[in-house]
Amino acid sequence: MYNRNRKRTILLFWVFVIIFCSLAAHLAYIQIHEGTLLSQQALAQQTQLISLEIPPRGQILDRNLIPMVSCHEADRVIVFPWNLKDRDREARLLADVLGMDVSQIMEYFTSKARMIQQDLTSVQADELKSLSLPGIIVAKAKIRERKPVLAAHTLGFLGIGETRVSWEGKMGIEALYNSELKGAVPRSAARVFLDAKGKIISGLGLRLEEKTIDNERKDVVLTIDRQIQEAVEQAMERAGVREGAVVVMEAGTGDILALASRPDYYLGDGNPEEGYSESYLNHALLRYQPGSVFKVVVAAAVLEEGLVKPEETYLCVGEKDDIVKCYREEGHGLITFSQAAAYSCNPVFARLGLKLGAEKLVSYSELFGLDSADIGGYHTEDTKDRLNLIGQEFNLVNASLGQWPIEASVVQIAGMMNVVAGGGIYNPPRLVKMVVNDGGLVERVIEPGEKRRAVSENTAKILQQMLERVTREGTGKEAWVENWGSAGKTGSAQSGNGRIDAWFSGYAPLNSPRFVVTVLVKDGESGGQTAAPLFREIMQEILQLEK
Repeated sequence: MYNRNRKRTILLFWVFVIIFCSLAAHLAYIQIHEGTLLSQQALAQQTQLISLEIPPRGQILDRNLIPMVSCHEADRVIVFPWNLKDRDREARLLADVLGMDVSQIMEYFTSKARMIQQDLTSVQADELKSLSLPGIIVAKAKIRERKPVLAAHTLGFLGIGETRVSWEGKMGIEALYNSELKGAVPRSAARVFLDAKGKIISGLGLRLEEKTIDNERKDVVLTIDRQIQEAVEQAMERAGVREGAVVVMEAGTGDILALASRPDYYLGDGNPEEGYSESYLNHALLRYQPGSVFKVVVAAAVLEEGLVKPEETYLCVGEKDDIVKCYREEGHGLITFSQAAAYSCNPVFARLGLKLGAEKLVSYSELFGLDSADIGGYHTEDTKDRLNLIGQEFNLVNASLGQWPIEASVVQIAGMMNVVAGGGIYNPPRLVKMVVNDGGLVERVIEPGEKRRAVSENTAKILQQMLERVTREGTGKEAWVENWGSAGKTGSAQSGNGRIDAWFSGYAPLNSPRFVVTVLVKDGESGGQTAAPLFREIMQEILQLEK
């Protein structure tokens, strides 16, 4: 009997020990692992936090870690409805200072504490402070611009989310990387202490809080160079480009240093998604008929296949040609292949295209990247590829001249020209370099796509000489860059409505190319008259920046 009781006592002892240890372990877990969260929840019940960073969001940075989207500081009004005493009077006073309707102000008086989305002038801020209205506080906020000043089509814009509370990326980088850019806590905030009825506790007032690290938000680092982007957009404005695009690519790498589209879009004062129009289209990513710029691919193919020599002679009879007319009515007469490229002689390239054949032309178009709309780190939905139509009846001649069914984006043409500048190597385009956390550590690198050899180094060298001839004496003389030299190709493609899409794509300097620039101006005169001068101006500007 004694032994049995003793065993029970020992068993109960160990049961209590296990229970006690379990409770202690659970309490320790709560204190250590969940203590911060629970304390934050307790603080949230006793206070209200108003973000003074609008919205809490990571940055989009250029290749040199310079912000691409600007912010500004401004005084804003925060309304605490439970602390209002005479709502009608205070609504009238506030509406009068802000220049708003009383009905608009009353919307802020019927819910939880909110910030009025209007920047105050210094006069307005001083007047509101002097009025000392109960439940009305003026605080300085940091506001992210809804639309960037530069590269607007690429970066995108912010709009109101589905919850109608937070801001979300609606286009471009802002949308593609929205989940990574979004922050969990604001950098700065205003906290007020509340009593059991939700009113501000007198005497404790407003406390400003600053956060240094937000583990949720990330920064997105682009390949774009802000200075080059700015130079490009300023040049487009001076040239009066109403519709078109420009892409600057780093020669030999495929990294996009600038990407600009016109016309610009306007968000208006309401929801950014309202009033959507064609101005939101990024013309650098859409496909158009490239015209004679595509002759670079034809020339590369026939040279690589050994079907022609640079000084081989042809006879151009102008409008009397039995395959395709030349733009020069009387024709060029006897002309070498190199001269045909310089003066963009259609009959010569039509014959060479027929000699090459559709299958080979498709193959070389793919080697030069015209079958893929992929851009490293940036998704594009324009996946239409009509290269397979080249083999259909009557299409081969048109395709050899860069007309239907050949279509390419400004980015793709820049990648094509980069093959020539880079000695025959194709480098896939890239727009995003990496994603870094709020502490500056790299979380994800967007590796450049796999490069490949499109044509031999010897063929690339011959092409370089031919394209130099274009800018020295041919259709692209207006693209010649003094002191550095340049090479490239013009294009004038007639669109369905009879307008001319003016193209120029080229690179500079001649020795050791650093930049590839591709220009598309819709409704232009011709590639040589409209796009080439803009190429020259942009190239001069960005080469000066690199000095």
